[in-house]
Amino acid sequence: MFIDEAEIYVEGGAGGDGCVSFNREKHRPHGGPDGGGGAAGGNVVLVASTGRSTLVELQKARHYRARNGMRGGSKNKKGAAGVNLEILVPVGTIVKDETRRPIADLVVPGQRFVATYGGSGGRGNASMAAEAGALPRFAEKGEPGQSRVIYLELKLVADIALVGFPNAGKSTLIRRISRARPKVADYPFTTTEPHLGVVDGDEVDYVVTDVPGLVPGAHKGKGMGTGFLRHIERAATILYLVDMSPDTGREPISELVTLEDELTLFNPELARRTRVVAANKMDLRPSTDSLDVLHAECGKRGLEFFAISAVTGEGLGPLLRMLENTVKSAREQGFAPGETITYAPAPPDDRVEVVRKDGRFVVKGRRVHRMVRKTDWENDDARANLTSRLRRTGVEKMLREAGAAEGDEVEIAGRVFEYTPEEGDGSRERHYK
Repeated sequence: MFIDEAEIYVEGGAGGDGCVSFNREKHRPHGGPDGGGGAAGGNVVLVASTGRSTLVELQKARHYRARNGMRGGSKNKKGAAGVNLEILVPVGTIVKDETRRPIADLVVPGQRFVATYGGSGGRGNASMAAEAGALPRFAEKGEPGQSRVIYLELKLVADIALVGFPNAGKSTLIRRISRARPKVADYPFTTTEPHLGVVDGDEVDYVVTDVPGLVPGAHKGKGMGTGFLRHIERAATILYLVDMSPDTGREPISELVTLEDELTLFNPELARRTRVVAANKMDLRPSTDSLDVLHAECGKRGLEFFAISAVTGEGLGPLLRMLENTVKSAREQGFAPGETITYAPAPPDDRVEVVRKDGRFVVKGRRVHRMVRKTDWENDDARANLTSRLRRTGVEKMLREAGAAEGDEVEIAGRVFEYTPEEGDGSRERHYK
């Protein structure tokens, strides 16, 4: 089954906890702290692979989580890093965030994109001595990994896109000129999914995609609709296949006009691509008048014209030579099949702010959130150290300036505690919930 859209949940691995340990070697009964730090969790990485042609596997399994980092050990041993989780996706996959904004376009085999990062590891007590005293009896917890929902959309990457009405002979043509073997039958909508075929040229090989038949109103979603129209967008050259058989009930010129209109209405940029017309089914001996009218219309539109038969091979030689030349020209000019997406993770923002929400003071800021997440809430010393760090960061002052009074609730990174203003030497401890 051809699936070109998927929604998945991805989560980086959690960082490993730091270790609380003290040196107990012989002849050193009062050795100092030697607890090592935990390691970072693994990332979730999307990798463009030629071994994938559809997103169907990501429809079956939708939750992905990288490995956690390992905790630190005694004697300053650092934990082992969490293993990255690599997810293979087809070449041509667009990655979108929760707002459906494109953030990556994977059009090159082997191209990688980090969807979520693993959490950082916690410091062991050997690293805490500088800020918590000579014998810290606590260590940091590992940080949770990033998590989010991402949306994947596949746009096939091909040099040539075959476009035409249902039963125009697209599948027959792609079978004859390439190694693809799509289903072929003499009734509309035989092709219900795109196919990719590789054509062996004299100088260069190139890829052709066979897009399901278009009908009037396709740009609005009618028939196969916009779901398949997007697979045309990456092609440097569009080949219109016009059905010349006398029993279609349509004039060939009307087919061409409709095809041009549908693509332009869907994406005006497609009108600036190289476009070629192939009048197919010449083996059925269509009327000379309809062929002449179509040929004249192509001349008006600046479109190269070829009369062919996908069944017998009539006229394919000149057409294939022309297509190969357009592919070579597009590559020499640097035609890029991907979208122009400039994406970079937002730089770390260490600003801290206090806002009033639902009768509670909420402290926001990446740095203070990380402090709270990495605190061992079961350890009194760790909680006292957090209080001191928040005070040094200026949170105490900001709460006071925001109007916080003793007993008010303060929330940081999902944790809630009662605000107790600093008194005297500032040794009073917060009452955490």
